Amino acid sequence: MQNQREIQLTSSILGPHMNINKAMNDLKHSMDNLEGNIGLFHEGNIAAYRVIAVQLWILLCDGPLVPRVLQDVKLHPLQGYITKEEDEELKKKFGHSIKEGLVFQMPAMVSFNGKGGSRIEVLFDERRQPIELEEWLDQDLFNQKITIRQLIKSVRHKEAAHSDKDYDETLKFSKSIKLVDEDIHIKFVVAIGEYILKILKNEISKRETNVT
Repeated sequence: MQNQREIQLTSSILGPHMNINKAMNDLKHSMDNLEGNIGLFHEGNIAAYRVIAVQLWILLCDGPLVPRVLQDVKLHPLQGYITKEEDEELKKKFGHSIKEGLVFQMPAMVSFNGKGGSRIEVLFDERRQPIELEEWLDQDLFNQKITIRQLIKSVRHKEAAHSDKDYDETLKFSKSIKLVDEDIHIKFVVAIGEYILKILKNEISKRETNVT
């Protein structure tokens, strides 16, 4: 049985109406799967990015686990993110949206290891105010048609959970662009996974500290 402190801790993380054991177990297992497969990816098991996408789908997209467990969590926007209000101001100033006609963008800093490998180091701007999950998921990633949500969905649906006869438009586009040694969408899925894992660990640690 849980002791009183464990109940107090999990109740502070969850809402009062949650199934404490199941919610925390689901979150823990998903975070463990995320961390384990990020490690496997960096050890050379490239296919692990597909499992990372599945865990991101569970955590963030499909009856998402994160807002059910950590109800008020917000996430940092992409590098160079422009809010709707900022875009409206730009339209007034220049007569059109700054994103109008955008074919491709890569909102990230990349490091190279000198051996032909590369890694997305900075994808999200942690100096800026965090935003709500839905707004975060709907940020333009590569262009206006490919958002964070759409990338996770495409990898999960077309590569990880199913073996469809063809790719969707998101994967057709992203597979046409390479980052040195791999399709660019692979690197971005891993970078998103690394960021989410870090945020979840920090949030849980912070709430544990507040309880004690």
